[in-house]
Amino acid sequence: MKKTCLALTLATLLCGGAAVAGNSARTNAMPEWDSDQLEQILTRANTGNPVEGERLHHYLYCSACHGHDGNSPSRNWPSLTGQKPDYVMKTLLDYRQDMRRDHYRKAEVMTRMTRLLDETQMADLAAYYASRPAPVVPPQTKPLLAKKGARLARDGDGKRGIAACSGCHGEHGESGITPDTPALAGQTPEYFILAMKMYRDGMRTSDLGGVMRMFAKPLTDAEIEALAHYYASLGSKREAMR
Repeated sequence: MKKTCLALTLATLLCGGAAVAGNSARTNAMPEWDSDQLEQILTRANTGNPVEGERLHHYLYCSACHGHDGNSPSRNWPSLTGQKPDYVMKTLLDYRQDMRRDHYRKAEVMTRMTRLLDETQMADLAAYYASRPAPVVPPQTKPLLAKKGARLARDGDGKRGIAACSGCHGEHGESGITPDTPALAGQTPEYFILAMKMYRDGMRTSDLGGVMRMFAKPLTDAEIEALAHYYASLGSKREAMR
């Protein structure tokens, strides 16, 4: 009976997300992390069980938006495969603490979903996604834009105070150096663009110390699009050939 009720609750969240999200943009003030508090919580991030995480991925209907194996088929939601455990767990905590906006509004579905989870379950989900390879290369990647994005990602722009993305996200977008920096390889351009614009516009405040907000602020729409296609092009080609 308990499982049935939980399943119905999750189904309601997924199907009714648009309705509840319409009432969610009433306040603009967003909380931010205390770095010491977050560091203490994330000590559990690398203790997860990937087998249990895979079960939760399906049982909690995470697959409905993020794909059967965490590799999202949608342009609107990110792929979770290949992410470090501490980044995934931090993101889940961000939602639970009401620190994230998606599509320029509070992310009601994810916020409510994460409040059903304890930190052990979050660590299990994080371990499962970390055990999977990087997302596949999205078919809509544009090589000419990717080439332009590669230069900015590698070198930044010192004259405008833009740091190289590779300094935090890895030379090939494969990982981050802190819990706040995700792997970017293989994400769809549409989702990347959305996330970067929310940082640039100050709508997403879950980045520690406002680092991403500072980085994104001087970027033009064209530069964000170029970066998006560059990182999309770095996805797993071997998986795409299966």
